[in-house]
Amino acid sequence: MTDAAPSLDDVRETLAKVVRLVEHGPSDRWPNPVLRELALALLGRLLKLTDHALKSVRNAELAETQAVYGLVARKVSELLDLPEADVYRAVIAMCDQAGELSLTDGLPPLDRPVADRLSAFLVRIVVVYQGHEGTRDTPRRLVRLMHGHGPGNLRESVIGQDLGYERLPEDVRMELMKGAGQVEFQLFPKRA
Repeated sequence: MTDAAPSLDDVRETLAKVVRLVEHGPSDRWPNPVLRELALALLGRLLKLTDHALKSVRNAELAETQAVYGLVARKVSELLDLPEADVYRAVIAMCDQAGELSLTDGLPPLDRPVADRLSAFLVRIVVVYQGHEGTRDTPRRLVRLMHGHGPGNLRESVIGQDLGYERLPEDVRMELMKGAGQVEFQLFPKRA
């Protein structure tokens, strides 16, 4: 069974196909040439609106990714007494996001000794998004870090924040609105 709610990408693709059909279709099939021009103008505006919405969604998802990595970097820099910017850069690399230029733009290059310390210290990074429950009417983000300097010294740090639905990534928001109790992502180590 497929999801009945189309994604914004699906809507944009369909609109683009309809615009191409109207533009390249025979104009004599329209009862009035003005109607064809009005339809094209309306479809063009809908396409621009969809593009704007897609850009906003992608910007929101990028901001959420940066926020999560920032929380991890802040906590780990406190625990290991390392510069937060260097830790942030290493966290991005560890979570396989090194190719995402918008995450690393303006940052110094990866500091290999910092990255090595992080890979020896961090065992797992998981992000959990919880829907509203009880008296809490907003979603909650939990960032769970499993860390330590050996099997007998493992600890868990949990960073929790309440978020508005508008700050959630689109796929997470949709799952929570469908009634999922929580949505979980393992950022490190990456699952195959």
